[in-house]
Amino acid sequence: MPQNRAIVVGGSMAGLCAARVLADFYERVTIIDRDSYPAGAFERAGVPQSRHVHALLARGRRELEGLFRGFDRLMLDRGALECNFGLDFATLRPDGWAPRVGDAIPLLFASRILLEATIRELLCRQFPNIELIERTDVTGLLPGDPVGLRLGGVAIRARGGGGESGLAGDLVVDASGRSSKAPAWFKELGIDPPAETVVDSFSAYGSRWFQAPPLDRRPAGWWWKGIWIDPVEPEFVTGGVLFPVENDRWIITLAGINQHYPPSDEAGFMAALPTLRSPILAEAAKLATPISPVYSNRAMANRWRRYEKWNSRLERFVALGDSACAFNPVYGQGMTSGAISSLILRDTLKKCGPHDPELARKFFTSQAQFQRDPWGMATGADFRFKGTVGNRPLSSRFLAPYFNAMFQTSLEDSRVNRVVGEVVNMLRPPAAFFNPAFVARVMAKSVRRALRPKAPSLKEVPALPPLAASS
Repeated sequence: MPQNRAIVVGGSMAGLCAARVLADFYERVTIIDRDSYPAGAFERAGVPQSRHVHALLARGRRELEGLFRGFDRLMLDRGALECNFGLDFATLRPDGWAPRVGDAIPLLFASRILLEATIRELLCRQFPNIELIERTDVTGLLPGDPVGLRLGGVAIRARGGGGESGLAGDLVVDASGRSSKAPAWFKELGIDPPAETVVDSFSAYGSRWFQAPPLDRRPAGWWWKGIWIDPVEPEFVTGGVLFPVENDRWIITLAGINQHYPPSDEAGFMAALPTLRSPILAEAAKLATPISPVYSNRAMANRWRRYEKWNSRLERFVALGDSACAFNPVYGQGMTSGAISSLILRDTLKKCGPHDPELARKFFTSQAQFQRDPWGMATGADFRFKGTVGNRPLSSRFLAPYFNAMFQTSLEDSRVNRVVGEVVNMLRPPAAFFNPAFVARVMAKSVRRALRPKAPSLKEVPALPPLAASS
């Protein structure tokens, strides 16, 4: 039986998923956001990362359809593209161009703003007990039972009033993302915030949007729908991608590591494209029409607030999504992890009820158990780069050669490639990489590869993917 009110701070993807789950347990669910919500798929000032490429992993696609009936069909109707990464992307890995091999994991490619707008519409249409409060800052927590929030209206402050009001709830969910102010709220109440673990490869994005050229203006051999170019230290510390999105647009993003930040000006950005390992992004950009400035983002560190170890927890406060554990966005885990954390909250509420004083502790424990896997994947990938700072696990030094061998094998072995794709898309846990039969297959293929003639150097790798690629 639903009871009373739950409050969600932040109306992006994790917040919308959390609100959907809470709607089954509380009479009223209030989402508070500092932005106003546009009528349609348009930018919001509070979600600057929406201007960059976003990957909705296969697990995320599945969970969003489960939470919001009709999500998949509505996205496709509104122009989202369904792509098979192995078949539709020209992918330059450290050792060369990946073979064009399809898999059974179709992915949705769309802008972040279309994803959010679609979820928000389905949420408001399907759940009348959810309300949205816009243009409102949460400025602090109010102690007491039920826990409350202090609200500062942006519109009121803009008129010089500076007024604040309070809003009480039986549960407060912080889904405000990387910029969460919760640690400051705790300190204001005299509560020590949770400890943090940070791993930073000093990465950065630079992105620009383009109107894609008509098909008849593209070279006949350009079979690809998207492009992915890995960086390779020390020769190439910048990688790049091209993602197709709705309305026949492209997002081209440059990603630099170890403080090699992509240019933030238009001329510098366009000049940097030909300096990548392949000129294919530069060639694509020449045929397309720029429709935006260059957007930059340097907030890409992995940051885990260890709520599961927090001794000073509030009984009716939980944090999920990027507010609790944020990953380097280059690996595309954020939206999917936020959806899964919301499902963990649902399962916790089912088990113990909305008024169990142990709700927060039980949720944080379960969420942390899930977060270990994507955290290990993201930080393990970042620790490949020499300039990454953070507590480097001793195991990463021993596992790095194995993972290198595994990814190389995946380029030529469909069974290994399938497992890699399923783990990357969160359809299987990383433990699948250590199944004895899987390890034996990787090692056997690696031995055979070592006996072959020496692989080509970076300078010998073809600059462009095979034009006559076949599926």
